[in-house]
Amino acid sequence: MTRKLASFVKWLGLLVGATVMAIALAHSFNSANYSSSGYSPSPVAESSLAEVQTSPEGVDESTFTIQERYGRQWLHYATVSRGDDSFRQMFIAADAVDQVEAEQPLPDNTLILMETWYSPEAPGTVFIKQKLNETWQYGSFSPSRPNYHVGDRSGCHSCHAPFPETDFTLTKPLLEIALQRQQLQTAYCELAGRSPCPPEDYFPDRS
Repeated sequence: MTRKLASFVKWLGLLVGATVMAIALAHSFNSANYSSSGYSPSPVAESSLAEVQTSPEGVDESTFTIQERYGRQWLHYATVSRGDDSFRQMFIAADAVDQVEAEQPLPDNTLILMETWYSPEAPGTVFIKQKLNETWQYGSFSPSRPNYHVGDRSGCHSCHAPFPETDFTLTKPLLEIALQRQQLQTAYCELAGRSPCPPEDYFPDRS
């Protein structure tokens, strides 16, 4: 009886050992396939994703260059921060850049774009304005659905109407100094939301 028990225990030990070895080999094989198939987590990929989530829609503030956005070419000339932690990114169509003259009305067909951001992770409506026959026309669209249709919107123009000295474009002084210095400009307005900021908030030091 004792001999049979000892034989059984020996057989059971061999069975358990073989099972453990099989599990270990299977785990090693699966891990190798998992890694070679590209499924292993990538610190670089995770870092890149974080940057995309926290950067303003890919705006590159390190260089003053033409950027492609919403299917067109733009120059990012200013960032305007507001008292409620929202901010605006200001762009002018690339084909109008060479026609801008300091302290002169913007040329006909000029197209200006303003991105609204509630926070670095929360983009809002994109607003556009285009000068047609010396009159500003306005439009807007979702960041994911660009639409460059503009029209005569009295509600939009009412906010700009008090500022003819800057061609009804409050950020025009920032645009002019950005082109002069070849450098992105920044401004701060204490008001929240879409309330028009005082004109002096948009006049940088030209020295």
